[in-house]
Amino acid sequence: MFTYLRPVLRSQKKSVRMNMNLLTSARVDDHSFEAVYGQYFPLLAQIAVFKFSVPDSEAETLVHDVLVSYLRKSQDIVELRPWLIGAICHASRHYWRLNGRTVGGEAELELDRVDPASLRILDSLPDQIAAREALECLAPRCREILHMRYFEGCTVAEVASRLGVKTKYAQKLISKCLRRAERLYSQKGLGR
Repeated sequence: MFTYLRPVLRSQKKSVRMNMNLLTSARVDDHSFEAVYGQYFPLLAQIAVFKFSVPDSEAETLVHDVLVSYLRKSQDIVELRPWLIGAICHASRHYWRLNGRTVGGEAELELDRVDPASLRILDSLPDQIAAREALECLAPRCREILHMRYFEGCTVAEVASRLGVKTKYAQKLISKCLRRAERLYSQKGLGR
């Protein structure tokens, strides 16, 4: 960025020297900015990614925004490191406020995992016939949910979309239905 300096008279030479000092100090700030960028960029990106689960590409953008803000407000900043860390935290929170927490690939994998307590029912049922008997003991809705999940092979997200509910609620329904099936099947087994 270039600054246009108007032609000066001798009486104005003193102010021109001051303007030149401002221009040269800006160059010094460029060098110090490069040092700040090199020193803090990895730290700020790690905070955004690991603490706030911001995607890598978005974290880099947030760090650049924070560093641009630093350039604008560098004269007002008393302690640089705490200011930068606070700024990246605020920027990360703002990112999630704007974008909402959508269920990403990793979160969907977590939701597809079966509740460890409910794994017992699948391990305890010797074969497909026993599983079908357990399903027959359930209410129609639970039967439908478990059939979609375990016999049709639908993911939790697919079950949720078919039922018209949110993904987390579908996971709760699946776990609840599995516990009911296990309880009813074990009662039926004890009755034999």
